[in-house]
Amino acid sequence: MMMTKNKIEDEVDEIRFKIYEEIKNMTASELSDYYRESGEAAAKKYGFKRVAGVKE
Repeated sequence: MMMTKNKIEDEVDEIRFKIYEEIKNMTASELSDYYRESGEAAAKKYGFKRVAGVKE
């Protein structure tokens, strides 16, 4: 079954709002930890490697 554009947009908006509610009162340090942990979880789930930075 194919979702309509409005249903997809509504789902994305709902996810965005949930994330906003979760992080809106976090300090910069807490946000950094949140994004680092989220990145690590995604890397593990999808099998890609994270790097600390890009060499110039």
